[in-house]
Amino acid sequence: MCSLSLVTMSPSLFAAQAGASRVIAVDASEKMTAVATQIAKDNGCLWSEIINKDHKQSTGVVEVVHGMIEDLEKSVSVKPHTIDVLLSEWMGYCLLYESMLSSVLFARDRWLKPGGAILPDTATMFAAGFGRGCTSLPFWENVYGIDMSSVGKELVKDAAELPIIDVVDSHDIVTDNAVLKNFDLATMNIEDMDFTSSIELQPKSGSISESSDTKYGLTWCYGVVLWFDTGFTSRFCREMPVNLSTSPYTMKTHWSQTILTFREPIALSSEKFDAKRSAVVGTDSCPASKVDLRISIARAPQHRAIDISMEISAVSHDCQRQVWPAQIFNLS
Repeated sequence: MCSLSLVTMSPSLFAAQAGASRVIAVDASEKMTAVATQIAKDNGCLWSEIINKDHKQSTGVVEVVHGMIEDLEKSVSVKPHTIDVLLSEWMGYCLLYESMLSSVLFARDRWLKPGGAILPDTATMFAAGFGRGCTSLPFWENVYGIDMSSVGKELVKDAAELPIIDVVDSHDIVTDNAVLKNFDLATMNIEDMDFTSSIELQPKSGSISESSDTKYGLTWCYGVVLWFDTGFTSRFCREMPVNLSTSPYTMKTHWSQTILTFREPIALSSEKFDAKRSAVVGTDSCPASKVDLRISIARAPQHRAIDISMEISAVSHDCQRQVWPAQIFNLS
């Protein structure tokens, strides 16, 4: 049984049900604080203290605090390094957008006792290439019998400047998946939220989608989709480790996926083509065998926003390379 748990608002009652003797539930939203207080009260969990002439008597285990976690000690007396469990649903779009990760790490360093549990304790970001079906092009090619593909092409150009949050169908993934970044919440620093990773994406073996030309063995990659998993691993959840995934291959979540569109699609093929030396890599005359990406994600000046930069190069089977100018996306 945990003596003291520090949680964000949503999991507070679950922590109480799990046997915590005291739960401090913190949220910066005044409305959510009021709602959570009522829910805790309705379920007989709300902490209250009665002062009699001779002694103090308390009931319930959930103490609800309105405010930022960084200001917790203005409302509640908590000694440093006395928290047994730190539980938070901090994740945002693309994992880090509008996330509370920096606040969670602050709470970890301030109050979590040595060997205490932080949940979730891992997070992993993934990337994969997506095809034509993930764009609006198929829709605009036949709008009630009218070819409006020129509109679709303009929208794709606009999408090359803005990240899109949407649900991606797994059938529209045209490359293998790659791990973009691993986070260990028990040991990472706040500075680790800013990172640069280099990955390569190869054509998905046996993939046939709207972006595939089966006659020539080509697959067209229109951009990159990002998602994340968070783990409640056996390090702290020995009896029942759990993985929460926002992958296109699993049930959809409110986080969806983050779509980064190339300025122009790249032709891929797992088969070697006899291409002319003058042919541009990534076209149907000289399809690429892989796409090399250098992706950087950093906290933006705007509160809780992130900047994403993407450097793209297509590599042919004979190691020719086509490089495009870097693309900058702001998720705010």
